Amino acid sequence: MAQFYIKRRSFLHSLDPRVKIIGMLIGIFTLMLFNEPLLLIGLFTALLIMGKFLAGADFSYQFKLLKPLLPIVIITLVVWPVIYKPRIEGFFIGISYSARLLGFALVTFLLLMTTTQKDLVLGFVKLGLPYELGLTLTISIRYIPTLYGIAGTIIDAQRSRGLELEKGNILVRLKKMSAVLIPLIVTSLKTAHELSIALESRAFGASKKRTYLRDLKMTKRDYAFLIAMVACFMIAVYARYALGFGYVNFYRGGA
Repeated sequence: MAQFYIKRRSFLHSLDPRVKIIGMLIGIFTLMLFNEPLLLIGLFTALLIMGKFLAGADFSYQFKLLKPLLPIVIITLVVWPVIYKPRIEGFFIGISYSARLLGFALVTFLLLMTTTQKDLVLGFVKLGLPYELGLTLTISIRYIPTLYGIAGTIIDAQRSRGLELEKGNILVRLKKMSAVLIPLIVTSLKTAHELSIALESRAFGASKKRTYLRDLKMTKRDYAFLIAMVACFMIAVYARYALGFGYVNFYRGGA
């Protein structure tokens, strides 16, 4: 999986990148408002459905993107019932945190699946972020799946040489992981060096005033979708703080 972006004709693909960036932030803040397990699971399911019908991403592809988070989800579900009493409430807390984590990842993936790198950079710049920071942020996001793929290749190569990462206690496994981490770090540094050479060869930063091949223009659809998202977020804030909806006080000491 070299990149997140999928080339499709869909509703989310056609939106202005600024609208999608703001939508991602609204989605993250909305998930942070609530901690009720069933509600968070419902919001996560709604994001999956949105990805299917508004972004044209199959459920299998979305779950494939979320697969690297599965160990964290399992650890969260196992640890919370152990450290929190009563255990049933610890289990519900684990579900809440897991659903929220998956929701954070999926709402970010929806942005990356439907926005090209150049549009993402331009969107950040038009929102007021300096071009250098926008490019840095976008490149960082872009290379997450690349490094993930490289790590998988290194693991397969080491296994073909007889390395058994699954055997042994936690200390033995951590020691074995050095055979994966060291080549991964070296490859990452090499990639960063090659990227810096590529940027310098294109005279990146030589001119403070940048020009763009094309500009972004908001359409009526963009404004309508943006207003709808802001309205939904305001309703969520009202429901959470005025009505107390979607919040369970697991912790006895505070709200």
